[in-house]
Amino acid sequence: MEETPSSVLYTDFRQFGGIAHRDTAQIVLNGSALYGGKPLRQRIDDKTFLSREIVHARPHALPPELFSDFASSAQRLCARLITAHGGGADGSSAVIAHYRGPAAHVMAEALEATDIDAAPYHNMVRKIMSLTIEPESDRALLLVMLFVITGCLASPAAAINAIDAFANVALSISLDTLVAAHGATADVPAPSATPHLGLIRLVDGAFRPPIYRLSASAEGTILGCLPTGPSTIADVDQDVSRNHARIWCDGMRWFIADLGSTNGTRVISGADKSLHDLASSKGARMQGVDVSEPFEISNSDIICLGATTRFLVMKLAS
Repeated sequence: MEETPSSVLYTDFRQFGGIAHRDTAQIVLNGSALYGGKPLRQRIDDKTFLSREIVHARPHALPPELFSDFASSAQRLCARLITAHGGGADGSSAVIAHYRGPAAHVMAEALEATDIDAAPYHNMVRKIMSLTIEPESDRALLLVMLFVITGCLASPAAAINAIDAFANVALSISLDTLVAAHGATADVPAPSATPHLGLIRLVDGAFRPPIYRLSASAEGTILGCLPTGPSTIADVDQDVSRNHARIWCDGMRWFIADLGSTNGTRVISGADKSLHDLASSKGARMQGVDVSEPFEISNSDIICLGATTRFLVMKLAS
């Protein structure tokens, strides 16, 4: 049977970490998610189902909502891999050597075999290896996370975006510009291109897919409970206004403004954790509402709408 990114994932964890397919599936899958009308936790014990539908799943056959939070699942798997190879610094070194080397090559081959560009995967491995990280177990975690997400979603770009967000929030590490285009490097951005930004929900400290790409059009993106416009995000809690905030791009810079919301918009800086309340500065009145002064946002900032809705600003692969 032809190797797929998914089968490479499961085979590697069994051979390198001694983790059975069923155990890996229990960690990376959301057991309460329905598949074929039944919760996944009820179907994983069926070896035929596990092999055919999960382990050897074709690229993009399984939707993202079937998977658990990747940061949590990668941490659990990485801890088991490090323990399996002696624990501590020795275990971390073994995991790093494996997932920067042989495991990365096998995953890249599976991507190319299914017509998926593997260059971004190699770029991200090199980027992770170039970072100054302490302890080294965090480097091992980033490499394992790259392997896990790519294996599950067959998308190096999705893995890069998720790791960029996780590194910023959990490790206070900036991966700078990440480029998914074939032949590009992860370190050198196109000098004249508009930086691409996206948002991902933060719920109880964990990322909740999907990643929402912000529109670079003149209208921008409207966030709200019942937003209107060509580009909108409505993944919000009940205290968010109908049209709560707008994000748009002006040249090479991105801005957000509060649209006269009832419960306010705040931005927590990813650089210094300072809090900026947009309601404290009023700009021009538009369509009968008081719009705040534009506030510039960038990668790793956190946007707060109302009391509980949080989005992490992410720099996306192009």
